[in-house]
Amino acid sequence: MSKKYLWAGLVALVYAASASAGEVIVSDAWARATAPGQAAAAVQMTITSDKAGALVAGASGAAKTVEVHTMIMEGNMMKMRQIDKLPLPANKAVSLAEGGYHLMLIGLKKPLKEGEKVPFELTVQFADGSKTTVKSEALVKPLAMTNNGGHEHNHH
Repeated sequence: MSKKYLWAGLVALVYAASASAGEVIVSDAWARATAPGQAAAAVQMTITSDKAGALVAGASGAAKTVEVHTMIMEGNMMKMRQIDKLPLPANKAVSLAEGGYHLMLIGLKKPLKEGEKVPFELTVQFADGSKTTVKSEALVKPLAMTNNGGHEHNHH
């Protein structure tokens, strides 16, 4: 085999590996500080994947269990429910925000304090069955926050 074909084959192999790896970006991750004795906390963030897939699991050293939750209206009451997977369309930002989807840290090992960062991992499964794990951190914001950006969702 000539060097020219060998080089072309290596380039194709590297390109195929990077194209199938799938990149998932987590941005603006945050959690609210917890009150004494509080055993759970929600993490908000934005997730963008360059390939279609789904968020299927989470983990954090700060909690015993991590679940993906949604808020649903049942009768006249808003309830939180665990979901098995959160679809991530290709190249579309998916918001995990108050009043909607969020990552729930259950069985906190210690209170979350303002200014700290909470490490977590997300497992994303792509349409082709491959998986990737993304490591990130959530900034802990004050327990009592004011709405400075008009981002309250109670008007929806």
